Amino acid sequence: MNTTVADQVASLIAGIEPAGLAALRVGFTFAVIVFLLAGVFIFRRRHQLFDGDPNVENDVPVVRHNRVEEVVFVWSGLMLVLLSIFSKSGVHDVKNFNLKKQTQKR
Repeated sequence: MNTTVADQVASLIAGIEPAGLAALRVGFTFAVIVFLLAGVFIFRRRHQLFDGDPNVENDVPVVRHNRVEEVVFVWSGLMLVLLSIFSKSGVHDVKNFNLKKQTQKR
């Protein structure tokens, strides 16, 4: 029994993956919901957060627009990453489910 460390790690990960997939899906679902609610919160308070402030020097509309763009780009990027990870975990399960159905029919 002369196995390498890589083989041992691969078998460990292969054993953990099916058991941890549900927990990962729940965790990413929670993260997607939190980021989505944060985006809704920022959108609803956008006038309070991004409108002009008479106490700020050089607060012109271009600067305010740039602030909004920064927040929207970061929020959109995070949502895309989380949704892609979430969708990939779902696709993996659908493929496994189809394989299990095909093997049970035979």
